[in-house]
Amino acid sequence: MVTTTWCLVGLSVAAGSPLNYVLSDVVFGALPAYLAGRLLVERLGLRRMAEVLAVVWITVAVLALFEAVTTINPFSYITVHNNLYEEWSPPLARGSLTRVEGAFGHPIALGVCLAAGIPLILATRWRPGYRIAAGALVLGATIPTFSRSAIACAVIAVILSLMQVHTNIPALWRMGFLTVLVGVGSVLLPYVLGVFDSAGREQEDSAGYRGDILVLVRQLKPLGLSSAYQKSGSSVAWGGYSSIDNHLLLTALRFGWVPVTLLMVGLLVYGARAFVQRSNPAQIALLSLIPAYGTVAFITQIGTVVWLIAGMAASAQVSVLLESRNNTTGGGVGVVAGQDNPWNRIRSRDWSRRAFTGRSVRPASGAGTGSH
Repeated sequence: MVTTTWCLVGLSVAAGSPLNYVLSDVVFGALPAYLAGRLLVERLGLRRMAEVLAVVWITVAVLALFEAVTTINPFSYITVHNNLYEEWSPPLARGSLTRVEGAFGHPIALGVCLAAGIPLILATRWRPGYRIAAGALVLGATIPTFSRSAIACAVIAVILSLMQVHTNIPALWRMGFLTVLVGVGSVLLPYVLGVFDSAGREQEDSAGYRGDILVLVRQLKPLGLSSAYQKSGSSVAWGGYSSIDNHLLLTALRFGWVPVTLLMVGLLVYGARAFVQRSNPAQIALLSLIPAYGTVAFITQIGTVVWLIAGMAASAQVSVLLESRNNTTGGGVGVVAGQDNPWNRIRSRDWSRRAFTGRSVRPASGAGTGSH
């Protein structure tokens, strides 16, 4: 489906889309990241790849929390004298607080990328306590970005991950994590909402702008450049809007609504698989970012992270299909089915300690032994 979408994007050039959009968005943007995700998972397996990336995400989360506490961003000392640096280097604030952005150039980019890592962290082969602690750390690091989209994505990532069989975390750990999450969230929610309220007009204008640009949907074409396209010198606008904070809409404006519809169908398929608990962790990561697809463009590193994970999801799914066809196991996908999944034990009314803790219960003295 991804290949078909990219072919349609290529054909959109014939329908009027500028070639530089295809080169920047696909050839030099999405394609390298997607291929890297596919090849790395085929080589390492999804579990090992998730563990490597988990270390990276934990490091990013620690640096983000360090920046939130000390207001020191070490990456801000790296200066480049050009127009892009002048545009992206000033720190952003929400209300009276400076938002954390790390090396990502924007708080939303940092928060969304952190949220994408949570399903992969929870699917590693580490001990349940380590995985939950790392997931909580990354979730907490999205809060000082003060991005509604990022925080929503992170919460969705946690909930969807804990619902899936591949996570293979004992039910008692999952329920404890959710309980703590609800408790801590109820304490932090008034503070976070207070920050949003203090932003006042800035927050209202941001939300209103995202709603206003939806009028451009009327000017979309099935394939090719939208009639809303306006160019003056080096500046581009869409029906009078110079910035489109909606990546699905922006892609449809550039290449047509048919390629975007195909990608949305793919997300629906992933959603159906998640509902029946047959998704791999990378697919869950893509699903958890749904709030971001319609509220932010793929600025800075977001596009690279999304397409890298998309490649990982596709490669892992191919591995599952090959294993099913050849009646083999492996591939690093780590889907846990049957009675090995703690949720299935509970559904089958297995209320033993092992169903909740994932540990074997030592038999009583003499139990389980027989005379020979």
